Amino acid sequence: MKHFDFASKYVRRRTSDRMEDTCRIYRPGAMVIDPDNDSAKRGDADIKYEGKCRFWEVQAGSPVVIGDQQVTVTQSYLSLPFDSYVPEQDDIVLIIASADSDLVGRTVQVVATVRGGGLRASRKFQVRLVESQKATW
Repeated sequence: MKHFDFASKYVRRRTSDRMEDTCRIYRPGAMVIDPDNDSAKRGDADIKYEGKCRFWEVQAGSPVVIGDQQVTVTQSYLSLPFDSYVPEQDDIVLIIASADSDLVGRTVQVVATVRGGGLRASRKFQVRLVESQKATW
């Protein structure tokens, strides 16, 4: 058991060392009605986590035909340190800082948790694009 404990601590530390992005994970606020003008707006977000992360995509995409257009769909993932907050489905992730400047400001939504074995080095979540400041995406 000592070898397993050493191995799991080592691999988790090394995996966290490779997380070079910074993200903020939040749950959107509930809709509230302004009684003065009967307009609806979203309340304050509930911030769940802010810290290091890794946003990445699987290299190989799969072609999908939508109407008469062929689109390549890729899988996107978010990795967090093993001992961090565990996002829930539909949490929103904002990439605050990254070595890849194209990722900064990108917002994704947590779709699913990817489960692993006992030596899981990080927490891994499948995400999808919600909005981006990039007009070309």
